[in-house]
Amino acid sequence: MTTSKSRDSRREAARSRDRATGGNRWLLPAIGAAIVIVAAIGAIALSGGSPDGGSSARPSPNGSAAASVAPGGDPVISGAALAPFQGPTGDAAVGQAIPTVTAAGGSIALDGRPKVLLFLAHWCNHCQNEVPVVQAWLDGGGPPAAVDLVSISTGIDASRPNYPPEDWLARESWTPPVITDPTNAVADAFGLTAFPYWVLVRSDGTVQGRLTGELSIADLETVIASLTR
Repeated sequence: MTTSKSRDSRREAARSRDRATGGNRWLLPAIGAAIVIVAAIGAIALSGGSPDGGSSARPSPNGSAAASVAPGGDPVISGAALAPFQGPTGDAAVGQAIPTVTAAGGSIALDGRPKVLLFLAHWCNHCQNEVPVVQAWLDGGGPPAAVDLVSISTGIDASRPNYPPEDWLARESWTPPVITDPTNAVADAFGLTAFPYWVLVRSDGTVQGRLTGELSIADLETVIASLTR
């Protein structure tokens, strides 16, 4: 059973790791009017990474996993899907309009607001590291009011740790809206290939960039600042 004390200890450990790793893994130089996201590929690999800034590869479907059923039914997705993410440099999805999603737990709409979309898997150790770090940041003020942070719970597997994911997120006192993606349809629409998975959306509804792996708060604040310029 996870206690409040153990959660606080894990959050403090995650914050200490975050301070130690700093904000040097992601650079967002401005070139003219465009923002180009350049990744330190060695720090965050699609196939996984180190505990201080890695990602968990999306497993191949095996057809045997049972998933939670989203209250009110599966998400409704409209629009063209993004290509599978291969890396932030030369990402074909940059500039493309995102699909829209309507679900019981929240929505991803073309509403004139910039967005940070965070895809999480309950069994992913890097997601387990990232959630308390991001929540502590949110508790301390979080992003500008003009930017929405929406989370998507996907990769759901009853045979793996922290199932069901809604209980895991409740234990972490997770406050952002959560879209439950029981069939991975939302993940597929946004081209997810690894966890945690970040999609940065401009106010016009187009993709500014996509990233995988644990982000430090300094990195997160940098990418959010680029959305509001």
